Amino acid sequence: MSAKAEAVQIQYPLRERRKRRTRAALIEAAVDLFSTKGYDDTTLEEVADQAGLHVQTLYRHFPSKPELAVAVDRQQIEEFRVAIEDPDRSDTTFEFWRERIILVTSGLKNETDGYQRFRALVLQQNRSPSIALRLHTVNDEYEDLLTASLAKDFRMDPAVDRLPRLVACMLVAGNRHAYQRWAHEGGFDLIEEVVAVADEVAELFRGYVVATGGLADRSASAAGA
Repeated sequence: MSAKAEAVQIQYPLRERRKRRTRAALIEAAVDLFSTKGYDDTTLEEVADQAGLHVQTLYRHFPSKPELAVAVDRQQIEEFRVAIEDPDRSDTTFEFWRERIILVTSGLKNETDGYQRFRALVLQQNRSPSIALRLHTVNDEYEDLLTASLAKDFRMDPAVDRLPRLVACMLVAGNRHAYQRWAHEGGFDLIEEVVAVADEVAELFRGYVVATGGLADRSASAAGA
């Protein structure tokens, strides 16, 4: 069972379930208003009102407007952390990253107006230094998690060997650039592009994956094919 499926089945206490529902309602309201009305023109009072909550409730969950603006990104990085650190995970980092970006990007495509809302949010985030700084922190966390996982695959010490960090940076930066280019220019299939970027990086460095039983045998075979 995947980490995501396990998370869905966790039976949280009633108070925790209410807290999660409240956060989800606030995030959904924020995404809707930020993408339609605009980040600068949306007030936190409006977000709370659309979620059917008092603005003081919003402040208990999100101390500032920029924090609310990156709430989806924070949620995704925490889900990513649980999944990539799952001790029962059997795929390589390259395989894991590929499936993860397909999952996230397909989720956007399948949402009602998901792509349009995402494009609007990306363009607005780029205009806000406070949001950009928080997103930079999120990207750093992705790089750290990928570095640790790649170091295991490569049988390297990330404190000494540079390669795991360099490859992690390529994966994260390449993915981010694809999203940014699509948001600003469009004209291509986003899922195909992010997968192509991930596959090109994997092709360059798959041969470094050390075969250790079930974890990397598939990658080692692919590298020798």
